[in-house]
Parts: sequence; structure tokens; C-alpha cells
Amino acid sequence: MKTTLATRSVMNPNDAETIVAHWVTAKIMASPRTTGAENMSAVSLYFNPGQGHARHNHPASEQLIFVIGGEGVMMIEDEAGRPVETAIGPGSLVTIPRGAFHSTFNTGWEPLRILAVYSPAGPEEAMRNSAEFVVLPPGEQPNKA
Repeated sequence: MKTTLATRSVMNPNDAETIVAHWVTAKIMASPRTTGAENMSAVSLYFNPGQGHARHNHPASEQLIFVIGGEGVMMIEDEAGRPVETAIGPGSLVTIPRGAFHSTFNTGWEPLRILAVYSPAGPEEAMRNSAEFVVLPPGEQPNKA
């Protein structure tokens, strides 16, 4: 096993940075930087009611999205570039092929809670480094004002 960082087998949310935008709160739970995972990453996301992310893709990564709670709509473009929308809720597992354009939107009254897994890792760092997000150190709570 290659030694890169201190390898973590268990990552608790309070040990992870909190990444915040007006529409989402996220925690990178596994990545090469946070846990030493080499081939994948995982991000816990809470989408605020009535919010979501714009259409985008991950040219180098496949993505799995597991819905923990809440309700939403997942859009994934088909091979012809046509948007295909599907309702998602607790227990739904979405597979997004490498490079497929997609978006996620919370249609419910409570947070849409998902776990996003990327293989290979990389998209989580793009979120972390985007000017759209504020990165808070582990243990610091986002302002609710």
C-alpha cells in the first residue's frame, strides 16, 4: 500500500471541513487529501429546499449518488444530449457515466441529503477550490443567518 497521507479508515463529519454555498452544505468525507484514498472520493451534501446545482459534467470521473433523505429531481443527459429527469428519494442510487451532463434539484421541504462518490477522485477538489464556496475548518459551524 502506497503511503501518501495518514490513512484514515473512519472519517467523522466533525473531522472534515465544511464547504458552504447558499444552495448547499458539503463535507468531503474521503479523498486523496483527506483520507489517503487513491482511486475514489466521497462527499456528503445537503441541498437546501428549492435549491440545486446547475448542469455540469465530470469529464474524467464516473459518479454514484446515493439519496439518504429528502426528495429531488436528477437530470442526466442521454447520448443525444437530451435531458432525462427522474424523481429521486431515500434509497435511490444514481449512476452518472464519465462526462455525462447532469444536475440535481431539491423539490421537497427538507434538505435533500446525498452521498456522492467519484471515481477517480478529483471533482471534490474542484468544489473545494471554487470561489462560489466558503471552506470552514473542521468543527466550525456555518452561519445560519
